[in-house]
Amino acid sequence: PLKLTASEFAAQVAEASETKQLPEFQKRFRSVSVLICEDLQALEGRTQTLQQLLAILDELLAHGQDVVVSSTKLPGELDSFPAKLINRFRGGTIVRVKPPGPDSRADLLRLFARRSRLSIARDAVALLAETLAVSARELVGLVTQLAERHRPVKRSDIEEFLRHELPSKSMTPLAVSRAVARDFNLTLAALRSTRRSQALVLPRQCAMWLCRKLCQASYPELGEFFQRQHSSVLHAVRKLETRLDQEPALRQRLARLEATCR
Repeated sequence: PLKLTASEFAAQVAEASETKQLPEFQKRFRSVSVLICEDLQALEGRTQTLQQLLAILDELLAHGQDVVVSSTKLPGELDSFPAKLINRFRGGTIVRVKPPGPDSRADLLRLFARRSRLSIARDAVALLAETLAVSARELVGLVTQLAERHRPVKRSDIEEFLRHELPSKSMTPLAVSRAVARDFNLTLAALRSTRRSQALVLPRQCAMWLCRKLCQASYPELGEFFQRQHSSVLHAVRKLETRLDQEPALRQRLARLEATCR
């Protein structure tokens, strides 16, 4: 079985395209017995990546292989996905997976801690399980981060972690735009202005894309924030996502900006 996130798949497609190794990439994916791809919504607007995914899925399904995908959206809600790809998803079994509750999160934390050989106090596990309503994969990342300390974890350690190291969940378009403006050496006013200077196009696209991802803001909300029609925001986001398939340096810059915002 091969398991990866949609973002990892997109990065591998881009690298294979850049190094002219798409045939080798396709061969590797088409030879797996089971393909598991998580968070498909991350591929919205990535035309080349979606075409590669469709070709691989068709090949696997034609040979009776299993494919499992996950998404925060239903198939019909995935923006800019090819109709053929949507039909493949609808042709399978669609199941809603509820996020784990506090008791399940505690069980998962203990399991992941054992696998990572992390010693964590019972009351520390309880505090994490009650406080963090997150997915199993996020719990894995959390345990990995705690294990890097190379010492037993007590409740006081978790309290400090929650105060200082946990990514903020109250991200706003204003905070994201300020970070982007600083990175591109612009003023916030210029970034949000109605000016169409070429020097503002990419920074503004980056700000809109990050706001969509980090703030879960709707296109109409971002249109109001950036003083534009919501269709203009949608167009900007899609333009940037097309570039992400082809420009590793831009992907790295956005990853760095995302880490800064968090």
